[in-house]
Amino acid sequence: MKRAKYEQAVSVVRAIVHEWDPYSLLAGGAPPDEFDAEIASIVAQIPRIRSRKDAAHAISRVFSSAFQREGFTPDDCAETGAKLFDALSERGLVNEEA
Repeated sequence: MKRAKYEQAVSVVRAIVHEWDPYSLLAGGAPPDEFDAEIASIVAQIPRIRSRKDAAHAISRVFSSAFQREGFTPDDCAETGAKLFDALSERGLVNEEA
């Protein structure tokens, strides 16, 4: 991924994750870089994201690994995954399945 596309992808993923704010950490005063490691991990998976379901699975894998499985199943992450996929698609950062 070229630098400009990478930075755009980070910005998109950050906006979605910050809006979601699992555990309300950001709302509770955590620093804005609280989820940067998870955001970078999700960005690394973008080449494999081809659907809303793929995006939900990517979020689930990253957050289950970083925190705990409970609360981060693909079903738990479906709404956020859909928002992420739609935002990435709008900016041409993912290739949808045919």
